[in-house]
Amino acid sequence: MKRKLLSLFVAFCLVLSFMTSFAFAADSDTPYNEALEKTKTYITKQVNEKGAVYGTEWMILGLARSGANLNDQLFSDYYNDVVKTVKACKGVLHAKKYTEYSRTILALSAIGKNPSNVGGYNLLEKLADFNRIKWQGINGTIWALIALDSKNYTIPKVKGVEVQTTRDKLIQEILGQQLAGGGFALSGAKADVDITAMALQALAPYTSRSEVKKAVDKAVQCLSDMQKDNGTYDSWGIENAESIVQTIIAMTALGIDPGKDERFVKNGKSAVDGLMTFYDAQGGFRHVNTAADGYPPVINGMATEQGYYGLVAYDRFINQKNSLFDMTDGEKPLAKPAKAAISSLKSSKAKTFVVKWKKVTNASGYQIVYSTNSKFTASKTVSASKSTLSKTVKSLKSGKTYYVKVRAYRTDAKGNKLYGSYSLIKKVKVK
Repeated sequence: MKRKLLSLFVAFCLVLSFMTSFAFAADSDTPYNEALEKTKTYITKQVNEKGAVYGTEWMILGLARSGANLNDQLFSDYYNDVVKTVKACKGVLHAKKYTEYSRTILALSAIGKNPSNVGGYNLLEKLADFNRIKWQGINGTIWALIALDSKNYTIPKVKGVEVQTTRDKLIQEILGQQLAGGGFALSGAKADVDITAMALQALAPYTSRSEVKKAVDKAVQCLSDMQKDNGTYDSWGIENAESIVQTIIAMTALGIDPGKDERFVKNGKSAVDGLMTFYDAQGGFRHVNTAADGYPPVINGMATEQGYYGLVAYDRFINQKNSLFDMTDGEKPLAKPAKAAISSLKSSKAKTFVVKWKKVTNASGYQIVYSTNSKFTASKTVSASKSTLSKTVKSLKSGKTYYVKVRAYRTDAKGNKLYGSYSLIKKVKVK
């Protein structure tokens, strides 16, 4: 009798376990903004209990980008511990994993702190070493670019670095690893959802470049094709919350609504709907909805961190705020340089003229445009550095009258030029 009862009990437990493993597969009816607030409360409690210390960067970033008061003690505690940690390791957070620096720079930027002076150490200098960044593969390159662009940081010039990092190098390194089908992967020839989405997050600010736009369009289509019929994504064969999160962040960075755009809605279920199926009413997120690969369908730390800042990214998109990793909020945009003024234009030698102009404050350089007609059709352009206030133009046609105008420009950290107004047009007859 006891053996029979025990068998029935075991059978009941197995059935219950079987039912539980599928109980979380149903769609969540909780609105995303309600889940956002509950998860914020859940994460805040977790941080307060464990301590706002180095290593909690993603939770700190999520809370800061959700609009939390940056004067809260929680953020001060985190910063103080980062300073303590950086000092203790003499500025070396990790000898090889440079994503440690990228992640910390992002968190510090989110709370309004300067990563170029953390206890006397400049964390941005670590990202000046292109070879060390690449050691982690495409992952290192992606996050270095995202971190540097978070506040348009200028990449420091560091002595002794074999290959100096530039944004162009980072971009080309990422583009060079795109797979034939449009996706990206840590290794191999099969596209991975997470890495493809992260690559898009890094490339999003550069879609004005034709080669980047082409690569981005292919990667977006790849992610659309990889989405499952229930709106979710899987990675390594397992449906999970984090892969959906990275897709949501990528789309919002590109100005695409992952909750409505038809490319990310399958059978009426969007990527946002897919993420919400992993939401737990307690305020966290599950990594999986069905037990897999040793993970039970319960609240998971990493899934909750990512689920939260994924919702923050979507909420910022809905409310037309800067994207998750664009932390230039409230900063004044780069001001256009003043209108240039030509001080003299002469031709003293055959087939040559010399143009001089007045210095424009904060100019990064100057552009000189000249033509044989006042409408500047078929014009030519030459440039001059910021320290130069004159330009000699040669190989002109003798006896021809040339029309000339000058303008100054400023260059931001990404290499984009912002031009001032052209000077008044002047003309000169070339000897």
